[in-house]
Amino acid sequence: MTGRSARYLVAVPQVDVWDVYANLSGRDLSTLNDEQRGLVAVCDLRQEVNSGGFDSYFRYWGGNSALDAAVALQGLLGQDWVDLLKEAMDLLGPEYPIAQPARENLVDARDLDDQFEDLDNRFYALESSTDADARLNEYLSITPQATA
Repeated sequence: MTGRSARYLVAVPQVDVWDVYANLSGRDLSTLNDEQRGLVAVCDLRQEVNSGGFDSYFRYWGGNSALDAAVALQGLLGQDWVDLLKEAMDLLGPEYPIAQPARENLVDARDLDDQFEDLDNRFYALESSTDADARLNEYLSITPQATA
């Protein structure tokens, strides 16, 4: 191809949510913008629940960002995800404890194994019925402020 008839294909780099998450999750959350904080929170949720269930999510650091995840999920993955997370958070009481030790104490003090098992299974069903990575990658491709 030569002259005016030549077309140039420009490769658009693909953005991967887990690469962005790896970059952002090591930062102080107070330095992140709303889009970044929401993305990190959703990835925290997915990573922690997939590796240890809601018990692990609330017991350890992952649950620190649950309030941000509950807000971000609506626009990122949908209402079913929001409803499930809020139902899980409600098991810890009407006022969600942000501090990890307080959550861990509540998980230990309450008999939540059956409730967590049900929530875990519903979460895994959402994961298998939603291509969450594709949706988050699409979000990143149209929301540059989330990747900065």
